[in-house]
Amino acid sequence: MMLAYALALSTLAADDPPPKHEQLLQEINLAEARHWEMWLDPERTKKAELIEKPVSVWTNPTTTYGVQHGSVFVWAHEGRPMVIGSIFAHPVGKGKRKLIHEFHSLAPAALSAVCSDEQNSVWEPAGGLKLEPLPESPRPDAAAGKRLLQMRTIGREFGGHTVDWRKQRWELRLQPQPLYRYDQPQAGVLDGALFSLVSNAGTDPEVFLLLEARAEGWHFALLRFADSNLYVTRKEKEIWTAVRGPDHAQLHNTEHTYQVFHKPLIDDPVEAAAEETP
Repeated sequence: MMLAYALALSTLAADDPPPKHEQLLQEINLAEARHWEMWLDPERTKKAELIEKPVSVWTNPTTTYGVQHGSVFVWAHEGRPMVIGSIFAHPVGKGKRKLIHEFHSLAPAALSAVCSDEQNSVWEPAGGLKLEPLPESPRPDAAAGKRLLQMRTIGREFGGHTVDWRKQRWELRLQPQPLYRYDQPQAGVLDGALFSLVSNAGTDPEVFLLLEARAEGWHFALLRFADSNLYVTRKEKEIWTAVRGPDHAQLHNTEHTYQVFHKPLIDDPVEAAAEETP
């Protein structure tokens, strides 16, 4: 873990002028993401590759720990996203931060992931992600630009809310711009995109919406990305929930397609940078 921290600091040391604290934290998030290898088959011959530019950066000021700063990364294979992950940190006591890695598999079959940090974490979901046909949706347009308009229109039909551990309710809204867009003709996917639903608490993604256009029509999946209770609506009708319990424990769901890893504490780079500033 300290290696990731040292690498991030060494990368930033040459920057002129000195980076803002937010940039420093995002560099550490990237260093953490680089530790993961996401294998797509038991023989480990196919691997999803990390796209190092985050598809989203976010903050959440409402936690009891202090402001969280996160980066959302995609691991892709032949253009299709196979894993989405959020890596973030928050202050813990004097001079320390807690790093958290949060993932959801988008792979159609079970994957096997290994982290090469001091903990050597292993993530092995019991299955893959299954997309469902999206009822009452238009036929995918032949033009890519028009399909993007279709996806945005479909996305606006989704909303909902969360209820946190304090029983406080937060409303969900869709971010209109897709975080990641792709096509994969060899797998029968004409077009696809990942959208995020965030709450009015901040810009932290609480739910991801995956949309795919196939020859037979639009398909979708909703992905949990929070430890709160989640309630998603489409056209103001509730269609999906992820309520804490046996199927949705704090750190994972039943098949572990959603998984959270708590990492050891690191020295707080923000406090260190502040102390070095004349």
